[in-house]
Amino acid sequence: MVRALILTHGSIGAELVKVVEMILGPVEGLKAGSNHGKSAPDLAKEVQDWLNSDDSPALIMVDDYAGSCATSSQLGCADHPGTVVICGVNLAMLLGFMTWRESAEYDQLVRKVIQKGREAIVQVGCS
Repeated sequence: MVRALILTHGSIGAELVKVVEMILGPVEGLKAGSNHGKSAPDLAKEVQDWLNSDDSPALIMVDDYAGSCATSSQLGCADHPGTVVICGVNLAMLLGFMTWRESAEYDQLVRKVIQKGREAIVQVGCS
């Protein structure tokens, strides 16, 4: 089973995980982290520690491209070349991830999660 770390500014990630659990019930292998009050090296070490805590495949989703969460995730993945960092996390991505993580191959899972996130960004209502 693929596990995921949701790394965001403030408590965005924790709230996303709460909503996933509100919809799907308790879930394993989905953890939220925050950059709040942490230096880039501290955050990179946190990512590294999380990756080292388990041998199962891992995926990291962050809120903003080129922000501290993305940069620290890339640094933290240095010793885990197979781990992918996806920027722009949203609820649709997380629900898709939880649905497909046990049945899809890792590369396919990454593609599906990214596609699901893109599909969730649409204009509705007023123009």
